[in-house]
Amino acid sequence: MTEEQVNVELHHCRKCMRNLPAKEFYESVDAGFIDTNKLMSVCKDCIQKLYDNIFEENQSMEKALHKLCVALNMRFSNDAVSATKAHINTLLESGKKVNAVFGIYKQKLISTKKSMSKSGVEDMSYEDVGTIFTSETINTKEIPIPPEVIIFWGKDIDRKDIEFLEEEFKNFKSTHKAETHAEVTLLKQVCYTLLNIKKLRANNDDTGKLVKELQELMKNLAISPNVTNAAGGGRENEAFGLWIRDIETEEPAQWLLTDPRGNMYRDVGNIEEYFQKYMVRPLKNFIQGSKDFNIGDDTASEDEDLTLTPEEAAKYDGIDDGETDDG
Repeated sequence: MTEEQVNVELHHCRKCMRNLPAKEFYESVDAGFIDTNKLMSVCKDCIQKLYDNIFEENQSMEKALHKLCVALNMRFSNDAVSATKAHINTLLESGKKVNAVFGIYKQKLISTKKSMSKSGVEDMSYEDVGTIFTSETINTKEIPIPPEVIIFWGKDIDRKDIEFLEEEFKNFKSTHKAETHAEVTLLKQVCYTLLNIKKLRANNDDTGKLVKELQELMKNLAISPNVTNAAGGGRENEAFGLWIRDIETEEPAQWLLTDPRGNMYRDVGNIEEYFQKYMVRPLKNFIQGSKDFNIGDDTASEDEDLTLTPEEAAKYDGIDDGETDDG
């Protein structure tokens, strides 16, 4: 180690806890208010690592620089951030590697603030002015209107007017049919008329003529309230009448419980007898080992006992299905 290196004054980094020469630190920005040695208390290498970690977490240069400015007591400026982005893009396009984003920001902070001294002596410590993350740091730009929407309503219409027309058109479409080209064209005219009425009312002008025009358009499109109510009421009554008629003609009406015929239509399809014969009986034979066979006339009443007597069952036990009697 040379004598010159031994005599170099070292400064302490409170992040990595190392003692480093002055060239490894940025100059302080508080005009000696706190940092009497005129150096920041965190070295350049640690500041860059902090920036990389914050950027990786948020994917935002604005948020990363702002957090560093708060931690290191440096003023935050949207103009300086924009200038930093432009400078970094230029370096990257020329094939150079960027290793000191915060250092570039510090330089741009001085150059973009005309009132500041180029020497950096002016106080640039952090101050909360309520303008952090403005339109340049947060994406508050309006979403562009799709080209097909502009073509649909017209290129000469303002954004607010298109938004109004779209809202009205959506409301009508949710309650009324507009499928053919003629229906869509008439509905567009209804929306245009509503927009013109809105503008006239904003200027306290007479809207009587446009209101009459709106009523005629709605009648042609069959969406006026009186036409809609009349048509809807007729359809509802007709549908209910047809439903009652179908019930009376196609389905048997149930008799009163006090009528002797009240049980006539209880089991029209004879489902219960089928269930007893082909479901209950086989399961009972299988589980209990009984010999309740389905022998006899199919038209026998369900109260008829089809259980075989012991003598009849003995006859069937003697039959061998695998042999036949030639006699």
